[in-house]
Parts: sequence; structure tokens; C-alpha cells
Amino acid sequence: MPQREPLSAPLLGALFVVAALAACWLVLAVENLAQGGAGALGGFATQGVVFPPPFGVPVVGQSLSGDHTAWSWAGLLLAGPAAALAVGLGAHLLAEAVGAPAWLRVLAFEAFAIAWLRLPLLIVAAGIPGGSGPLATLYERLGEPESGRWAAIGLGLLALWGIARLVGSRAVAVGRSWQRVDGLGFRRRLVRLLAGYPFVIASAAFVFERSFETVPWTAAGLVLVVVALSIRAP
Repeated sequence: MPQREPLSAPLLGALFVVAALAACWLVLAVENLAQGGAGALGGFATQGVVFPPPFGVPVVGQSLSGDHTAWSWAGLLLAGPAAALAVGLGAHLLAEAVGAPAWLRVLAFEAFAIAWLRLPLLIVAAGIPGGSGPLATLYERLGEPESGRWAAIGLGLLALWGIARLVGSRAVAVGRSWQRVDGLGFRRRLVRLLAGYPFVIASAAFVFERSFETVPWTAAGLVLVVVALSIRAP
């Protein structure tokens, strides 16, 4: 039987982007639902689940008024990212362990990559004036101490340095069936193709649904992610 020709890089990239868009929707849904559940447990009044346009990502309506403890606020704001990290990693490891079909392995990897690559940007956003996201909101609730801004930015960059290596290693493990990985240049291209570019496009598509900070800062953060993935490719 003749061997099939490998898929071209542009076609693979397009397929990875489609998977990343679906994965990004799932990651945001997990974050929102986990935040809603944590808020309900923490005493925040819930008002049901809605699916607002334009993407229909489920959101749990909650009232933030009233007196709540610091632990309640921490649980509300940190539950979403923590749940996304756990679900993304678990889905990826499970899909690889059971030898799932290629499309499911790619979808699970993109969910893992998006959830984990979002974390450093959320941390950095906490240290940028006007930043948004759960960690920025938590920082605001702490009184926005000026001395902590550079610490948050430094912690976010340090997290990106480590997470880029983790995501890059997993990208090579997943994509070696479709692209050459016998040289650093090939591995860097594969990491960008499977993790970097899909993350940028999916994040840009959902920027109005869940942005990190202002558009210029968001764009700078996405470029930084691609650069970090390229440098830290295994």
C-alpha cells in the first residue's frame, strides 16, 4: 500500500487554528462555570446561566454586592483559571494516554495550551494599570499596592518562561507524527504551528469576550507568547 503524503504545514496550521477556536470556547466556558460555582459556594447570589452573544460562552450571572470575606473573593476569582488549568492538563494527558483519534488529541492539546499560556498573561495584566481579568480584579480588591505591580509583571514573565517550555515539549510530542522534529529549527516551527499561532488567533478572536488588558497590551502579550515558545522549544 503506498504511503500517504504528509499534510502541508499551511493545511495543518489551518486545522490547528480551528481546533484552537473550539478549545478556547471550552476553556472560557470552564472558567465561567467554575467561577459561578465557586461564587455560589462563597455566598454570592447567583442568577442563572446565560449565553450572551457574540460567541454564546456560558456565563453565570452573579451579584457582587454585599459584604464578602477575602477568602470568598479569592475563591470566586481564582476558581476559573485553576479549573481551566486542571481540565486542560487532564484532557491532554488522558487523550494521549488512551491513544485518542488525532482530531481529539489536537483539540485536547489546544485546550491545554490555551489554558496554560493564558495564565502568565493574566498575571502580567494584574500589574498593568487598567488590566483586566480575575487576577487583576483580585489585585484591585487588595488595594492595588504600587509596590506589587513590578512583582506581578516579573512573576508573569517567569511563569511564561517555564510554561512555554512545558507547552513546547508537549507540542513536539503531539505533532511529531505530522512534521519533522529532527532539528531545532523544525521543532521551533512545529511549536509555533501547533501552539503559538493557534493561541494568538483564538485569543484575538475572543478578545472582546475575555481580554487581558487594553488592545495594545494584549497584542504585545500575544507576540511575547510566540517569542517565548520559539526560544523555549525543546
